[in-house]
Amino acid sequence: MFLVRARRVGVVLICGMLAVAGVSVPAAQAQPADPPYRLKTEPADLSAVQNGDPVRITLSGLPKGARAKLVICPKDVPDNLMKRVFVPPWPRDHTLLTRVQAYCQDEFGDEFAGKNAGMQQMERVRSSTTGDIVFDTTIPRGTLRPHPVSWDPLYTTYEKAVNPGDKFPKVPWADNPVIVDPATGAKTRRQFSFTCDENNPCSVTVQITAQDATGKSVTWVDDSIKFTPYLPGIGVKGCKGIGRHTLNASMPERLGRAAVAWNQALCAPTQADQPANIVSETEDTGLVAFDKGASDLMITGSGNALAAQTVRSREYVPVGVNAAVIAAVGWSPTDVNDEGNPLGSKLASTTSFTYEELANMFTKGGQNPDAAGRGGIFKNGSPLVDRNAVLSAIKDGQPDGVVAANRRSGYNGSADFFGVTGESGPGTIPFALSKVLAGTAPKAWVFPVMGKDYFGDLDGKTPGVISDLSALDPGRSQVHNVDAKTGQLSVRKTVDNAVAGRGSDCDGGCVNWVITDLATATINRWTPVALPDGKGNFVAPTEQSLQLAADSMKLGPDGTAEVGTVTKDGAYPLTFVEYMAVPVNPLIDATCKPMKEKQAQLKSFTNLAVGFGQALLPSGMVRLSPALASTAAERAAKIGTGTVEKACQEKEEAKNPPPPGASGATQASHTLPDNASGGPGSAAGAPPAAAAGPAPAVAPTPESVAAAKNLAESIDIPKFAGAGALGALIPLVALVILATLPSATAYLAAGRPVPAWLTRAMAEIGAAFAMLFGLLRRKSSGGAA
Repeated sequence: MFLVRARRVGVVLICGMLAVAGVSVPAAQAQPADPPYRLKTEPADLSAVQNGDPVRITLSGLPKGARAKLVICPKDVPDNLMKRVFVPPWPRDHTLLTRVQAYCQDEFGDEFAGKNAGMQQMERVRSSTTGDIVFDTTIPRGTLRPHPVSWDPLYTTYEKAVNPGDKFPKVPWADNPVIVDPATGAKTRRQFSFTCDENNPCSVTVQITAQDATGKSVTWVDDSIKFTPYLPGIGVKGCKGIGRHTLNASMPERLGRAAVAWNQALCAPTQADQPANIVSETEDTGLVAFDKGASDLMITGSGNALAAQTVRSREYVPVGVNAAVIAAVGWSPTDVNDEGNPLGSKLASTTSFTYEELANMFTKGGQNPDAAGRGGIFKNGSPLVDRNAVLSAIKDGQPDGVVAANRRSGYNGSADFFGVTGESGPGTIPFALSKVLAGTAPKAWVFPVMGKDYFGDLDGKTPGVISDLSALDPGRSQVHNVDAKTGQLSVRKTVDNAVAGRGSDCDGGCVNWVITDLATATINRWTPVALPDGKGNFVAPTEQSLQLAADSMKLGPDGTAEVGTVTKDGAYPLTFVEYMAVPVNPLIDATCKPMKEKQAQLKSFTNLAVGFGQALLPSGMVRLSPALASTAAERAAKIGTGTVEKACQEKEEAKNPPPPGASGATQASHTLPDNASGGPGSAAGAPPAAAAGPAPAVAPTPESVAAAKNLAESIDIPKFAGAGALGALIPLVALVILATLPSATAYLAAGRPVPAWLTRAMAEIGAAFAMLFGLLRRKSSGGAA
């Protein structure tokens, strides 16, 4: 019996590996067999994608001169057409190409974009460089505009023939009579439409035109790509829901995918209560909620830096490594087609910026980029343009200045958007970015002299270290340094034109710039720019450059790695560590009684996050280095080690906290191993003189006040990368976890108990990982293996 189960697990693992790898298979061909081709989608499985998710469709193996077009259709294209003949007899037309042209090629309204879908009728030609036809687009969810279908009896506009002598356009098969509204007299007929959503799967039909084996040009349709678009959102699957002992977990949106994966790993196998209720809010709001006891844990990338109060004693447990990035979103004509003409490609190559260029882009205004706008960095012949081929390649036939405008972005369909955006509200990302720019490019990190209408009291002055991107447009008249939006969905919608390459804005190429984190950029397929290290070499944010940075950052008084203190060459300078703030004193209820079950839940959730939950981090969020992992285990062990009396005292004091500098929190004395943050040679806790901390809060704006309550967009447990000592083993453990969790959930969905062997297997997996993790922790700390 064990061998049978082992074989089943092996098959599941192999299938899972193939699915994750996105292995291509020969496309289903209902039309001509010639010429042969291959079709691949990334991601491979589109059965549960969300509206607005990125998707890449690649056609390979087609001959020179091939071209293709995407058209959205119902999952099963209707087959009710009559042939286009004008005299009897009236034969049926079952040709797929004709059916697609009749039923599908009208306007499809995408709910996410709020406009026509970028995918609908998107045309691409073959690259002479790769031999492929590539579509980079997004998943649509919405409805096709109702329209008549002349040769379908149910939707035709032709009249029904009732007499033997009736001639075309009267036909005997017409079955769509005119309906007259008795109240208004309006005349209507049935029109065809369809919807794509979670209850109505659809097809991405690919119309391919190429030469067959005889040299004849043929056109056929591939309808093998099926997709089911869900609303953007997040939710824990396979669990019972919120229970009495569910934790309240405050976190910024970028941590949503990780938190979902951690929840599912704990509760899906037995359909238990959800361990943590994910509360998405800005980091300053979450820190206050944690301090007052409204949240049981909170995740931040900058420790106490954004905290308005710090009464509650806490440990900052590292749970991942992330980075602030400036992501390029758009297209550039860096390829050529088979005819030798420029071919636009989705931005994938890494651009590089100096700190002075970034500082100018974020302080000098979006107007007139062909002149002084953005500090003139996007003009022809500028160092930035000459250094980056994807920028210098962007050209079109419009008047002078549009080239530079498209490099910093097209207008995106709105005269109020000038190409740079990000999330509003206090957070680690603007804090890290501004801290580095204030210290490395102080002369460029200055608002121009334009009058108080534009910059208020900061006219001609530096914005300093900020925590909210909205602070970059402080005056009454916006200069569009950054168009800050509330929530990740709003940011994605703002750059949707550049993502899809839609409209005249992207003729000849276009680029938008998004200030975000590496995990979010990776999920959305946005390409982060490279920044200088200590020697002036441009470093892109990668798993290696982030782990190198995390182990070189200075340790602050609160025990967290201080943003903007990366010291190693080759390390990405805007790296930060994601920390889970957990209480040292026990969890208590309103009457100051300890909540033992909830306390155990907090311990389990934290231990999973720093244990095999590291394998479930989203793409772009890097696992802890051995040194940080050791620190995480040590701090997690301190959860609940205080007293109920202190917890009760903190609860009262947090309602009216002491003024800054007189915090009632009892902070532990934090140290790290010699090869970790704050090791020998580092000035732990000594921030740079040019950036001692966040600037005073700016006046709130409607967008910065609004809480970003929308959660992260994807519920998929992400792929994982491998590196370092854990790299060879964590993905293998994660594959087993991902293989066994659905099995347990399937038993429960069918109303059957989880088999004992599966329960034991999950327990043994956890025990094995704990043993491995402990071994590596002792090794990294210099102990005996």
